[in-house]
Amino acid sequence: MVTRTAPENPDAPAPETAWVPTHYQRAILAVCERRAVSTAKAVFASTGIKLVESGVPVRADIYRRLAQHELRTPLEDLLTMEDLVGIPSLVELARQQCRQEPLLQMLVQDGRNAVPAAALLATLQAMSLPAPLAFMLSVMREQYPEQYAHAMHVALVAAYLGLRSNWTKGECTSLAAAGLLHDIGTLHIDPAWLDSARPITGPEREQLAKHPLIAAQLVEACGVYPRSVAVAILEHHERMDGSGYPRGVRGQQISPQGQVLLMAEVVAAFFEKYANDGAAVRLSLTLRLGHHKFPADLTALLLPVLQATNIQTGDADDLQQVQTTSARIARALAHWGQLQPGPEVPDAAGDSGQAWVFVAQRILALQRSLFDAGCHPEQQAELLPLLHGDTHGLKETLFLVREAMWQLQSIANTVATRWPQIGASDEAGDLAVRQWREALIGAAKDADS
Repeated sequence: MVTRTAPENPDAPAPETAWVPTHYQRAILAVCERRAVSTAKAVFASTGIKLVESGVPVRADIYRRLAQHELRTPLEDLLTMEDLVGIPSLVELARQQCRQEPLLQMLVQDGRNAVPAAALLATLQAMSLPAPLAFMLSVMREQYPEQYAHAMHVALVAAYLGLRSNWTKGECTSLAAAGLLHDIGTLHIDPAWLDSARPITGPEREQLAKHPLIAAQLVEACGVYPRSVAVAILEHHERMDGSGYPRGVRGQQISPQGQVLLMAEVVAAFFEKYANDGAAVRLSLTLRLGHHKFPADLTALLLPVLQATNIQTGDADDLQQVQTTSARIARALAHWGQLQPGPEVPDAAGDSGQAWVFVAQRILALQRSLFDAGCHPEQQAELLPLLHGDTHGLKETLFLVREAMWQLQSIANTVATRWPQIGASDEAGDLAVRQWREALIGAAKDADS
């Protein structure tokens, strides 16, 4: 076929319909205003007309015009930029994190549990990075630097867990690639939803839950990684008890790589969120309290590393917070006890697909964990007198009850994502879940006001 060539500019008439950029296209437009973006390959219209040659600078106005054409190849796959993310720059970022980030310092310096930084860097050095994914990571670095740093955090923790588990170098390289690319799907959703301080409504939560699927599809489409990489990315928000998303799979239904990635994501997120507020202690308590959510073998690897000898001491205000939070937990548990449709909780190994069964199983598991930790609201009469003279125990108990309260809220959020239809259902189980969830959210708003 003879290719027809147009002048090296995108001035050919564009479609008359109004162009509405996607979230990813908006991010690229912003990058075009600050960075030298250019075409890595020639841009062809679907008709075979060459609109732009390779190597042509792409300013924001040119990008807008090109994006409105029906193209043979998506425009985003044809672009490059100055200082494009590549293996050397990734290795340098990883080296900096191993030197400066408390989490990575812990993993590479903690004596017999340590993995040499050089071994972690080697997994990145062996990794392939196709140009379209390199461009996506570059856009993430420019627009969402915290998300970019988080991606590297997850990659290194995943590689650490793989190496500690005696996986092969190739398998650990795949883990590092999955960690690095696990959140590229967030480029395609509204960035406002990434703000952890912003309340998310039911429909928005449903959209946010799609980002693992988007990322998995983008990675698989490149065709350069083992399929296990895309599967792990799809599963990085799943949980061993079935409470995760987007599919709500459980246990061994989650791939080994997915189990590593979900753990790495949790570990990295904890140290980012609680960088100056006892991250290691908080994570240790979370892994113990929520042991049904996380892979037992990986938890066993991490707990010795996380055991902190310098846990913060509590004060009188902490004691009041323990009492207040425990009272909120007690009310939420009692309320569900009144609303639960059935007298018995169905076997947790089964999955009936009913929202009320999900809530009942998760609340029962949480109560068992609280009893095991000695901080269930029913144990408070015995516990509180002991805490008056134990400042370390007071701080640990505060972390535990806060985590329990967060888990209750997580149950409510998961229900909204997986069963959005309960808002209009009159079925007894759905009605019970809706009433319990609304009461829990209302109590949380009152507590925050």
